[in-house]
Amino acid sequence: MLKLYHEHPEFDEFTAFHTGSGVLSTLSKPQFLSHIASIPQSETAPLLPWKGVVRPGVSAFIGDTYASRTRFPRRVYFQITRNCNLQCDYCYLSAGSGQPGVPVESAIALAEYLGSNGLMEVRLTGGEPLSHPRFFDIFDAFRRTDVYVSIATNGLIQRATLDRLVNEKNYWVICSLDGSRDVHNVSRPGTFDIIVNNLTYLKRNNPAVRLRLTAVLTKHNRNDMGNLCRIGAEIGAEDLTVIPLRPQVRKAPALSAMVTAEEFQAVIEDLLAAQERYGIRVTTTLETQYSGRVHKDPVLRKRSSCAAGREATNIDFDGSSEEFVVYGCSYSPAADFTAPEALRQPFTAGRFRANDLHRFQTIWENDSNWIVFRDLSLRFKGCSTCSYWLEGKCVGSCPIQNVDYRTLDADDILIEQLRRQLQSTAEWYCYQNIIQES
Repeated sequence: MLKLYHEHPEFDEFTAFHTGSGVLSTLSKPQFLSHIASIPQSETAPLLPWKGVVRPGVSAFIGDTYASRTRFPRRVYFQITRNCNLQCDYCYLSAGSGQPGVPVESAIALAEYLGSNGLMEVRLTGGEPLSHPRFFDIFDAFRRTDVYVSIATNGLIQRATLDRLVNEKNYWVICSLDGSRDVHNVSRPGTFDIIVNNLTYLKRNNPAVRLRLTAVLTKHNRNDMGNLCRIGAEIGAEDLTVIPLRPQVRKAPALSAMVTAEEFQAVIEDLLAAQERYGIRVTTTLETQYSGRVHKDPVLRKRSSCAAGREATNIDFDGSSEEFVVYGCSYSPAADFTAPEALRQPFTAGRFRANDLHRFQTIWENDSNWIVFRDLSLRFKGCSTCSYWLEGKCVGSCPIQNVDYRTLDADDILIEQLRRQLQSTAEWYCYQNIIQES
């Protein structure tokens, strides 16, 4: 299935998404128009607001475009359960055993709605998404609407689930692995061999499955990334993503393991060397002078800013109110249902019920719901003169990592407090500062 999109040049004006590979590619205007020639319009006339099937196997989503966002999210991170068979100290959702999941009927209805409106990819996540008792009903619902499915898992997968995944096609498994055996087992005791054996079994019996390893970068594993690249290549993973430990953690002592800017830069150098040695692609949150050497996201463009709230969003399910909750970033207070509502509000875009799915589009279209993510003036002022940002080699400061939530006064206007903090604070691993200090 081929899905065609017309967007603002910020996100590439003309693109084609291949639902079999899960990859978005750029088209020229003539290439794009040749695909939709059956739609009555001339090449010089404005593209008409339209969505639907152009011909069997091809659909198009065109019309008005916006510099602040794509017309519809390209990727949705869908937290289908907060149940998990691990309780990692650095978990940003505090997932654990016995926690609820989204009702399957609501998830299926949502899948049908999102697919028909142009969603490219859904990332089923949690918690541990494969622990949802009706996981494959949700998986199948998205597949029926030609949405590419990626699965964010901790790799502790039951054999029956593995055997079912062996027989599926065109999906992506993104699995957490923090290093070689002894290093990984520090944070997730006794799980390394189980995870590696599961991934090896899956890849051996389904060679076409896409595998990505994801590592949380800490002081404990920063010198082990080369070994992790080797392990990934041996398993058959196509790439490795390294994400520095974020301040949002289950247990505060875990914060002592956050790497410094200099340590992060050294890790990137190690990763790029290992990429050449083992042939596995690497991705991370830092590009700058490494742009062109780290692997790009297959769907999100991430120009001028993070993709959160602009190209992608989270959809969660609040069982207490039986509502879907929409927020830009899972590291934000919006993801913590126990946090004070005043703190969550600036980061939460809205809520909707399963019987009112069209409200999601209204939430997505209203820029005032996404000020923290779409107002690009809410970034460190130094970014505007930084060559890395001006050249598109850096997305600028992060509206989540740059906030000290302990200093916020819930009785005052939070958005103004956030504005002051965000405009005066650079990243703890500011791209420009790393290069200047090295």
